[in-house]
Amino acid sequence: MKNERKQVILQTLAKLLETRSPSKVTTALLAKESGITEAALYRHFPSKRRIFLELFNFCDDSIRSKVTELKKTKSKDIEKAKTLFYFVVVFVEKNRGFARILSREALGPDEKNVIDAVNQFFNSLELSFKQIFSNEKALKIPKSLAAQVLTTNLEGIIARFIRSEFKENPSSYIDNYWIVASSSISS
Repeated sequence: MKNERKQVILQTLAKLLETRSPSKVTTALLAKESGITEAALYRHFPSKRRIFLELFNFCDDSIRSKVTELKKTKSKDIEKAKTLFYFVVVFVEKNRGFARILSREALGPDEKNVIDAVNQFFNSLELSFKQIFSNEKALKIPKSLAAQVLTTNLEGIIARFIRSEFKENPSSYIDNYWIVASSSISS
């Protein structure tokens, strides 16, 4: 029951981040929308920061699992990078509340540890692309720069998705995004 309630709280936060300005998501509102008291909310999470961190960790774990899965495949490196690129775009599109966390828009100065975790996430994602390209011979630029290009493109796609107020799904343009990004890094 306790884990179920935690899941409800996290899902409610993700939904609120999708539909409201992040600055208007208070613990009182989160408790109300979750159908529990604010005191009960704090029994599950010691702070608002911890709620955001747990929500972020779900996102991080999902994408890290995909990276681990990709590393085990026999696909060409550029195909692995494409799969990861597409996965992140579709994951963020389906989990819009995470987009606000990954863009850091939902995070204030009190959530510094979550901001650090998000920064580490993008560093890790960039490193994953770099590792994927470790044996790629068709790159036009150094593998570290290729990894930066893909990661920066993903950050931009997330920012644009938020700016459109989630009206323009990035998957609608995903092939075009990939063509532009991949043509700048590989032959």
